[in-house]
Amino acid sequence: MAEEEAYSAYLKQLQQVDLPRWTDLPQFDLYMDQVVQFVNDIVQPLGLGELTATMVNNYVKKGVITPPIKKKYQKGQVANILMIAILKPVFALDTIAAGIDYQLQGREKQQAFDSFILGFITAIQQANSSFSGEVMINKINKQDTLNVQSAMVDLAINAVLQKMMVEAMVKMVTPEAPKKKA
Repeated sequence: MAEEEAYSAYLKQLQQVDLPRWTDLPQFDLYMDQVVQFVNDIVQPLGLGELTATMVNNYVKKGVITPPIKKKYQKGQVANILMIAILKPVFALDTIAAGIDYQLQGREKQQAFDSFILGFITAIQQANSSFSGEVMINKINKQDTLNVQSAMVDLAINAVLQKMMVEAMVKMVTPEAPKKKA
């Protein structure tokens, strides 16, 4: 019973996280330390790892984020850094970059970002609803989640399967690089 209460408290904590929409992102350009602080203030309550300036520099170096202009990051760059910070614990940077590129095809940055944030919020709400009621998510109902051990295994399996499916989709929509002749 203590496990159920602890897990319920964790899900309630997740629901309290304030994920910004596009209009909530800073209206002015930010320096590196401001970007890192802004993103960390959002992701740390989720229990995600801390973002560092080195990580952001790596994203720029790998071409995942466009370089800052006069050492300042614009709203679109901050949005991408936030999405990367949320997805990085599960996906490789190349997969995230390809996914962001695909989501931007035929859509404005703000539409793609808001869609991502609203999807994440909805997933948190569904998980909370699944645990506190009889709603079924991924074939796990409240009775199953009362046994945290069983739920942990089922959720881990679903996470792996969903990760594999996303990576397969990214491969389908990402053009292959031309092969170099020897």
